[in-house]
Parts: sequence; structure tokens; C-alpha cells
Amino acid sequence: MPGKYISNKTIKNILLIISLGGMSLHAYAGKGAIQFSNNAFKQIMTTDKKGNKKIDYVKPDLVLPGDVILYQIKFKNISHQVVSNIVINNPVPNNSKYRSGSADSENSVVTFSVDGKHFKTAKRLTVTDKTGSSIIAKPEQYKAIRWVYKKSLKPDETAMVSYKTQIKK
Repeated sequence: MPGKYISNKTIKNILLIISLGGMSLHAYAGKGAIQFSNNAFKQIMTTDKKGNKKIDYVKPDLVLPGDVILYQIKFKNISHQVVSNIVINNPVPNNSKYRSGSADSENSVVTFSVDGKHFKTAKRLTVTDKTGSSIIAKPEQYKAIRWVYKKSLKPDETAMVSYKTQIKK
């Protein structure tokens, strides 16, 4: 079908971005104190015989336009002392758009950026429209997400943040 085709090169690039997503992750908490792992999962929706819908997340073999991807960023204190002031910056992959309301962490303040440099809450993040007016940015305009982790991590303690994107059509 025209418009629904995605090339093998594009698929490889998408998978590369997903698998390398954690490499572009930035965090501030003291050199060598925090270890990161970034995992991506494809959302799969199924319906049982009774019509009940179920959402599962699986390691993606193949991603296509329209697929929803869940990113989980785990971070662990690998030092011998308590670590605080943990800030995690993660770009939204270029081939994707952020899914509104999906950034999650029980112990973090989440902010967003449309330029990768300046972060604000979703309600305060603005862009300039065609007329020159300042308007609230749409989630699909977000280029990066920042979590400011409010707790301290004890040695060997692990925490996690997550967000979802949708592969652009």
C-alpha cells in the first residue's frame, strides 16, 4: 500500500536508535557513581476471546511507523556512598514523537525541551507559532526529557524512569 511502506534501511536505523538510545543519555550525579541501562520495548495490544484488551511490551525484532515504544532507563548507585542530585536528560529519538503523559518516575520532577537545552514543565513549555505568538508546545514537538530525581540512592540501590514514543508515520 502506498504510504505504508518502510524501507529496510529505515527499519535498521530505527532499531539502531532504539538500541543505542542509552548512549546519548546524560546524567549528573558525580563521575562514576551511577550506572545506566536503557531498554526499549514495543507495545503489543491483543484481544482475548471475550473482547478484553491487553497491553504487553516485548523486545522489538521489527518496528514500523505507528508502533509505540516504551523506554525504561534504570540507574544504579555503583559507588560506596549515598548519591543525590541525580539529573537524567534523554533525547526523544528523531524518528519518534513523545506520547503525552507517558514520562514516569515516582520520585522525579519531569520537564521537557523543544531545543534540547531549555527545560520546563509541559504546561510552561512554549514555542512560537507562525504569527509570532507564544503557544504551549505539543508533545510531538518535544526533543528531550529531563528527570530530576528527588531521592538519594544508597550504594547498590536502583531506580527507574520511563517514557513512551510513537514511531512517526
